[in-house]
Amino acid sequence: MTDAFAEVRAAAGFLTRLPVGAVGDRVGAGAFGLVGAAIGLAAAVPLAIFGGAVPLVAAVLATVVVVIVTGGVHLDGLADTADALAAPIPDVAERARTDPRLGSGGVVAIALDLALAVAALATLAARDPVLAAAAVVVAAAVSRSAAPVAAVAWTRASREGAPGGAGAWFVERVGPASIAAVLATTLVVVAVATVLAGLAIAVGTAWAVAVGAVLALWVVSRRGQLDGDGYGAIIELTYLAVLTGVAVAGSLA
Repeated sequence: MTDAFAEVRAAAGFLTRLPVGAVGDRVGAGAFGLVGAAIGLAAAVPLAIFGGAVPLVAAVLATVVVVIVTGGVHLDGLADTADALAAPIPDVAERARTDPRLGSGGVVAIALDLALAVAALATLAARDPVLAAAAVVVAAAVSRSAAPVAAVAWTRASREGAPGGAGAWFVERVGPASIAAVLATTLVVVAVATVLAGLAIAVGTAWAVAVGAVLALWVVSRRGQLDGDGYGAIIELTYLAVLTGVAVAGSLA
């Protein structure tokens, strides 16, 4: 029980800006899905309360909650990765990624990310506030779980393993037990949300996992590595893929 609690605290410290205190050298990868679901639950509150009356306002508030709770750290990773992808050669790409100033690629990536998230949530809230609330919980859980899964997949697929820095530090702390735990908790979250909000959750999530995997492979193939910013990009892209997947599945139901 103590280890499980420490794992959750470490995941909360890694994924949010909540004052959880010192967590030592843990990363808490096994609890990423659980903490992601908690982030989604916080964002679901305005959707459940205001979604039926003012869906666009509710969608903006939900997005603001996610940004505040997480500190926008994954948005920063997405922006830095976008700047690197926009560079013409590897040396310039790495300078662009580590430059504290945002380039045009990063600005566009953040703008599109937030716009698509708000649009998907507003579409869902206008149709069914419960579906919108369930979708944001699932999206937050699945997207956070994507990071440790990507870490294992990358190290197994690459002869060179992960790069130095934050990427290597993260990979070293993700083991089989963490993967089993994060997959199990995330599957439970998706199953419960599907029971409460309908089959669109499961269908949209399955589609999003496939799309997220393709996008992650594209980022890695272009960058030739999976650094700390790359994990942030994978989280944001998977989050969007789940939201848009559920929105499309819900509209076709």
